[in-house]
Amino acid sequence: MVKKWLSLMVLSFALLGYQVPVSFAHTGDSQAYSDISEKDGMIQYILRVDMVELRIAVTPNDPEIGTNTPEVINQFVKNSKPEVATYLLSKIKLHADGIPLEGKLTRLHAIEVNNRPFAEATLEYSQNHKPEYLALTYDLIFDDVDQWHTNFVTIIHNGKKQNSIITYESREIQLGQLSFIRAIKQFFLLGVEHLITGYDHILFLLGLLIGARSVKQILKVVTAFTAAHTVTLILSSMHIIMLPERFVESLIALSIIYVAINNMFNRNMKHNLWLAFGFGLIHGFGFAGSLSEMRMDGGHFMSSLLTFNLGIEMGQILLVLAIYPVIHYIRKVKWSIPSISAAISLFGVVWFIQRAFL
Repeated sequence: MVKKWLSLMVLSFALLGYQVPVSFAHTGDSQAYSDISEKDGMIQYILRVDMVELRIAVTPNDPEIGTNTPEVINQFVKNSKPEVATYLLSKIKLHADGIPLEGKLTRLHAIEVNNRPFAEATLEYSQNHKPEYLALTYDLIFDDVDQWHTNFVTIIHNGKKQNSIITYESREIQLGQLSFIRAIKQFFLLGVEHLITGYDHILFLLGLLIGARSVKQILKVVTAFTAAHTVTLILSSMHIIMLPERFVESLIALSIIYVAINNMFNRNMKHNLWLAFGFGLIHGFGFAGSLSEMRMDGGHFMSSLLTFNLGIEMGQILLVLAIYPVIHYIRKVKWSIPSISAAISLFGVVWFIQRAFL
């Protein structure tokens, strides 16, 4: 009786021109198979997933979505590789020793598994060193097509083989343990790299250094900036205080504009210390944003967080040592400081427009 009513309901929707949502298209055997191994300095991820479900997730508006002939499937594999790559890499995340790995789709082709069409995709993730700790997050199919989807995972890591199952309720697998020494080293270097390659933070510090008239002022400014961003970095990373990323990045751009304009029109610069502290609080949220993709759950969360911050401070010291002698020299050139400040403010304006409105 129940089956009869369900059949009538589906038929009624079809007659009215509606479609049953694909998220309810449960077939009872929604499966995928994952083989993950380390090979030639990279992590290779071979995924075999139901072709029908992959097509529904990647190209739901395809007029031939219900046709599964070899010709249609081969056409999908040939024409939809970029879309498949975007989908897979957004739904599959690999972290090595807490750091997210950049992946790429190197191969995609159609195969058969148990007389059903499957897609076999090869993903490759580059790595700088052999990781001690691996974490896999898998969100494929569950929220797009079928919540009953199951992924059977085999991972070979550090010579050990492990079999696991990923389901709707359990989408993560963790292997190994990150050592204390590795955590300290890698997050310290990450902090240094983040400061040195963070052009907005560099320009803000440059604006502060231009306004400083002595080594004593520099030490005060850098200390205030450090104290402020350390507080908000820790609070944000521990999810005690959170601010929207777009809001934070826009404020960082405004801080660059303000400091640069202040250099041009405020000759005394007596409140530089408070500028450094106030805007340092905002920059701390920006530093924390860089950790949002990290996985510091390998047993060393606080040590990783503190050494990351220490790396930022080392980056600041290197930056000050490199920049201030140059500033001290060019300050003797007429209009050099206003010209540099104007250029800094221009960058800030461009970044603010991009971050706040685009």
